[in-house]
Amino acid sequence: MIAGSGRDVPWGLGDEDLSVVFVADGVTMRSPHRALLALDLGAEDEDLDPEYYQELVDAPPPREFRTVPAGVHDVHANLSIANMDFEEYAHQALADPEGVFRSF
Repeated sequence: MIAGSGRDVPWGLGDEDLSVVFVADGVTMRSPHRALLALDLGAEDEDLDPEYYQELVDAPPPREFRTVPAGVHDVHANLSIANMDFEEYAHQALADPEGVFRSF
């Protein structure tokens, strides 16, 4: 199970540097733009003190979004060098009428 996503991942992910996986699921295959599901593998901050981090406890950051195949490289590259974070891409996807990250 990927923490916070409610999704089971049937393979072992042993790469500690891996922060995101892109999945071609049923929605991907049925959609005309073939939007892949991006899943955040980053560790959750389970030990947050609610006194100081209540906003994060009440509204955790998004753990998934969809991206067109052409966006995979942009997402992976920027996450790898910590130029952007997963939440920025997720919010960009949510701003799209179809809920898909396309580009900035």
